[in-house]
Parts: sequence; C-alpha cells; structure tokens
Amino acid sequence: MKWNHLGIKTNNLKKSLHFYCEVLGLSVLEEVDILGKKFYFVGNDSFQIEIEEGNPSDTQANVSVLTGLYHMSLTVDDIHGLVARLKENGTAIFFEPLQPRPDRWTSFVQGPDGEYIQLIQYVNN
Repeated sequence: MKWNHLGIKTNNLKKSLHFYCEVLGLSVLEEVDILGKKFYFVGNDSFQIEIEEGNPSDTQANVSVLTGLYHMSLTVDDIHGLVARLKENGTAIFFEPLQPRPDRWTSFVQGPDGEYIQLIQYVNN
C-alpha cells in the first residue's frame, strides 16, 4: 500500500480552495465531475487533498471533541514564515512554532472547515 489522498468536505468551496492553494501554496491537480458533483484534488508531487462541497444539511465536525481522525501533518520549509502568512489570512493558530524535539519545529493551525493541520519543519543540527 501507499498513501493516496485525504478527503475534506467543505461548507465553502471557494474559501477552502483559496486556503489550500493561495495560502498554503498547493495547486489544483485535477477537477473531477462525479454524478454531477465537482471534486477538486489539490496538492503537489507528494500528496493530494480531495475537496468536496458539502450539502446544506451537513453538520460541521469538531475534531477536538470526536475520536477518529484528528489531524493531518504537512512538512514545510519555512514554518515561521508560513504561520505568519496564515495569521495575516485570519487562520486560527493553536500555538506558535515551538521546538519539541531537537530536529524539528512544529505548530498546529485550523483549516477553514475545522480540520486540524500540524506543520513540521525539520532542521539540521
């Protein structure tokens, strides 16, 4: 087996595409129409996220009080610069970058649909 993609159901497709593409810097890799519904695959050469527009009757998930999938983690080159850019964009930052281990910096942020995203920057010692 190997990793394929992570799926996110959004209540605001435009906002989610802006966040993942314009703010995080990913690209729309594919747009697929399945049974009259659009699915957008964003990512890079390492991973993909499928973004699907939710239904008006859908309930917002709150990962902080549910068991199961808790967060996704992205390796980044400049965690301090990215967190600053996310803050400028109004993204919820759970904690500023900190160094929990000698080989990495980490931060947690929240995506536009409540999803938790861990950012990790590895450092050379």
